[in-house]
Amino acid sequence: MNSATNILQKRTRLSPEARRKQILDVAKKVIASDGLQKFSLKKLVAMAGISEPLLFHYFSSGEDLLRQLLIREYDSYLDAIKNSLAKAITLEEVCRVFVARNYDHHDEDIVMDMLLAEPHIATAVEARQQEHHKQRRKLLVNAVADDLGIKRKKAAMLVRMASASSIAAAQFAHDNNLGREEAIATAMKFIQQGFQSHSAK
Repeated sequence: MNSATNILQKRTRLSPEARRKQILDVAKKVIASDGLQKFSLKKLVAMAGISEPLLFHYFSSGEDLLRQLLIREYDSYLDAIKNSLAKAITLEEVCRVFVARNYDHHDEDIVMDMLLAEPHIATAVEARQQEHHKQRRKLLVNAVADDLGIKRKKAAMLVRMASASSIAAAQFAHDNNLGREEAIATAMKFIQQGFQSHSAK
């Protein structure tokens, strides 16, 4: 391949949507490898093969870029949960969606967690987070109350306890290299037995 072909390839124009996605994809890779504190726009533009003026054509500032990245990652996270819940019918299936999500979160959402840890960036999804948490609590509390035949206040307490145990189990599994399916099955058994011990049926 000659140098002229190389130059033509480098100058290939992407659509605005594709270019914006490319920049966000590269930003995610840089943050994942270097961490947010060492994140550099200079490294980003170098890796993306673009100029700083082009970067600022799509994003008004470095903070705007990070906020837009967080919005994209959080929306993707919500979509994954929504798609999984669409197939869940029983209480066990609904609980498994969230237990599995807690486990997978450690592998898939590192960059999102870094961005959420920065208050000035996290505000970009604050309303989404509040609405998601509200809907998730309502879904789980109603499912537990109906399945076990108990009052919603008690169901809410059980959901809170189950959520805490699922998060702790996911952290333990990753810290100790416990396999995904084994970790999820163990957490599910613990949660199910806890639920059943309070069943009024």
